[in-house]
Amino acid sequence: MKAKVLTDSGSGLSAKQASDLGIAFLPLQVTVDNQQYLDGINLDIPELYKMLDEGKMPSTSQPPLLMQEELFEDLQKDGYTDLILINLSNGLSGTNATLQATAARLGLNVHTLDIYSTLYMQKYMVLAANQLLQAGKEPEEIIEILKKAVDDSNGYLIVEDLDHLAAGGRLTPLAAKLGGMLKIKPILKVGKETEGKVDAWEKVRTFNKAVKKAAEKIASEVKDDVDNYEFFMLNGENEEGTEAGKQALIDALGKDVVIHTDPMYAVIACHTGLGSVGFQYAPKIEGVNI
Repeated sequence: MKAKVLTDSGSGLSAKQASDLGIAFLPLQVTVDNQQYLDGINLDIPELYKMLDEGKMPSTSQPPLLMQEELFEDLQKDGYTDLILINLSNGLSGTNATLQATAARLGLNVHTLDIYSTLYMQKYMVLAANQLLQAGKEPEEIIEILKKAVDDSNGYLIVEDLDHLAAGGRLTPLAAKLGGMLKIKPILKVGKETEGKVDAWEKVRTFNKAVKKAAEKIASEVKDDVDNYEFFMLNGENEEGTEAGKQALIDALGKDVVIHTDPMYAVIACHTGLGSVGFQYAPKIEGVNI
């Protein structure tokens, strides 16, 4: 058996970053004004943010089928027999199911799970799987370790641009207008409870109240076990909101808490527009460094 970790750009990794880590990579497709881009190959986060700032309305779709087949054939030529497949949640995309079907057709063994999330949570699971594989763990053992972490993880997303959600069909124009007038900020949730879909959790007036509410909710969920969790924040071009979120987490969890921060990846930024802030957490996995 020869195994390799495979992920998509929902992890926030670029093709080069994944390659440098020895991870196989497939890009999600981003369509803007009828032009298709490959996320993490010919589209990066600053370019996407520039398009969003110009009022563009990107959409996302699965990695190209031809690229999937070519990658799997190349892996087989290199002697790989098994894939540890870590993709964005099945509730957000059919990518995982499509890749499983393609791999099965070509005779590759697949070891996978639904992470019920994406963004930094997906990145963490990918890095963990790769480090555990390099440490000599078997693929199915790795999947079981990741499942335990996924079961005790959660994510919250605070959206600034309600009009962008409405334009993308995820909120009615009337609700967006009323929400804007009342300064309502929806707190969205994604995790196992929501079956990996982005669902409404709470509505709060003002962004600062929303980040405080999300931080307090996370604190109540991890209780007194803070040292055994990893905490992540995603910055959708909202420095002030991200800093407020970090401070809210510190206030709720203690001054020694470590918070890993990344830009909001294309997989979510395409649908929320600029200004969103994300919170995620997951149990620390023994032997894994991020």
